[in-house]
Amino acid sequence: MAAALLSTLSPSCGKTETENTYSQQDKNIESIVSSLAPEGSEATVEYLDGSVRVTVKQGDGGALDANGCVSFYYAGHMVNSSSLSSGNMFATNNKEFAESSGWTVSDTTLFKVSTVDLSRDKLVKGLKKGIVGVKGGDECYILFNGKYGFGKHKTGTVPGNSALAYHLWITDVTNR
Repeated sequence: MAAALLSTLSPSCGKTETENTYSQQDKNIESIVSSLAPEGSEATVEYLDGSVRVTVKQGDGGALDANGCVSFYYAGHMVNSSSLSSGNMFATNNKEFAESSGWTVSDTTLFKVSTVDLSRDKLVKGLKKGIVGVKGGDECYILFNGKYGFGKHKTGTVPGNSALAYHLWITDVTNR
């Protein structure tokens, strides 16, 4: 009887644990947003159905639409505290940023602009929600909890259900 009761409770306990994890991730994200866009700064904050975009440097031109192409440099971070640092960076294609973060830069072919066609290329759900609307020249951060990230499975060095933050330097936006 006790085993049957435990087996029926486990799924809801797991869900509660996951929801608690997402709730803590959202609190960490809000702390990061506050530090990136302090009161009185020119940074803008947009909440985009599960993603938050903080634009710290405004670009110009037209905003990226849902089927457009965007070119950018990036640094991807795991959000496991209330701040971002080189210690939680898991990927970048920005050579200068990699060097300033203490990364060993031996294969320079990895450091080239990424171009994504939103009409056909796949992006992590949170990144796709957050990137629509950027402009060429923007420098922004897109942050989201594990619900909108890589899912429950480990991807490279990123544990499953990890909250993520992408620091983006947008070089070009082209809409169809």
